[in-house]
Amino acid sequence: MDKSNHQQILELLKCKSSLKQGIYRNTLEVFGLLKKVLSKTASNLHQDYSIKDPSVEVMYRETGQFEAELKFSGDMLLISMHSNVFNFEEGHSIFQTSYIKEDPTLSYCGVIYIHNFLADSVKYNRLADEGTLLARILINKEKHFLVEGEGALGFLYEVFGETAISEDALTDIIERSILLCLNTDLQLPRFVQIKDITLHQKQSIVSASGYPTGKRLGYLFKAELHQNNNL
Repeated sequence: MDKSNHQQILELLKCKSSLKQGIYRNTLEVFGLLKKVLSKTASNLHQDYSIKDPSVEVMYRETGQFEAELKFSGDMLLISMHSNVFNFEEGHSIFQTSYIKEDPTLSYCGVIYIHNFLADSVKYNRLADEGTLLARILINKEKHFLVEGEGALGFLYEVFGETAISEDALTDIIERSILLCLNTDLQLPRFVQIKDITLHQKQSIVSASGYPTGKRLGYLFKAELHQNNNL
């Protein structure tokens, strides 16, 4: 056995595997805190709004070790944690920051995703429906974080190494995600774009539990239906 190879393997296990295990544990801890924030947010919104209109449902539910959901009226936030640890692609601007230059291992991150789907997409299991990635939270070995996302979530938390993640920061991220959902309406496509349809396409739609729907599309146009049926 080549002792130099053996030593390299041991060194990499020390430098990378143990590092990634620590980041995984950090991310899992942050995800647990995020689920607490989601539950508290749902409880507060339900308490403050159910008196005004009890028909508007606000509900939090855990759907697995790495998944949770927050339903508010016709929208849903699907929160998921990836079980792996990632690094940025070579040449990314983050490697030019003094924070990462001082310790390159700080660029390794766990990831939590925040997606928006229509609540009916989940309720009726419309697997063809489209959702939107609103934000992803990246957590490193120091529990410092950055957020990549839509709207204000694209710049408010974009500097790695400024602060460790906190319940207040997670609450702000979730509330801004909810506002993004509520301020984006389901768009009705132009009538002329959907007026022609074959019987086969219509039957395919019905068998798939209704019109495939997403906020970007409204629901699928004829050309997209035709393309999907030819896959």
